[in-house]
Amino acid sequence: MVDVVILAGGKSTRMKQNKMLLEIDGIPLILHTIKPFLKFAKNIIVVTGKYDKEIRAVLNKYPYKIVNNINYELGMFSSVKTGVKEVENDFFIIPGDCPFIDESTIEKLLNGTELIRCPLYKNKEGHPIFISYSLKNELLNFDDNRNLKVFRDSHKYEIINVADKFVVTNLNSFLDYTNIQTERKDSTHEN
Repeated sequence: MVDVVILAGGKSTRMKQNKMLLEIDGIPLILHTIKPFLKFAKNIIVVTGKYDKEIRAVLNKYPYKIVNNINYELGMFSSVKTGVKEVENDFFIIPGDCPFIDESTIEKLLNGTELIRCPLYKNKEGHPIFISYSLKNELLNFDDNRNLKVFRDSHKYEIINVADKFVVTNLNSFLDYTNIQTERKDSTHEN
């Protein structure tokens, strides 16, 4: 079993509203991001920020740990560290706006061998990133002015090829939001 850190602390500046609560098929986006991890996760840790109150109102009926990054203005790496402080096992990190990851992708990442593992779809690296618990303290002590990619790149990491287009999908605009709904319907018909 692994822990999963869901990053939901951003300001959604380009979307101009809290994108974590945008609905797809009547379900908030953040729940679509969490769902594929449920079968593998010991702990789900959701890191909030600007929209802490709104996200808690939606998630409080679930057994997830919600932690508020009061320093969310410092950027995503501050949310990464806020979430990683809570992990007790090997862990995944994924932005909350990366829904519909396939369970087979998670299994492939879990079956890798390096301490850090990253999925690759059509020559593009994506999410989630797997990190061994043995690197927890090193990550927490990593330079605050850097980011998760720099931390990852400071290690030998394993790239795992997947056939999951959603590892490189996220929502930054309403066009992205519209497109992902279409892509999801298309991928459902492919199966």
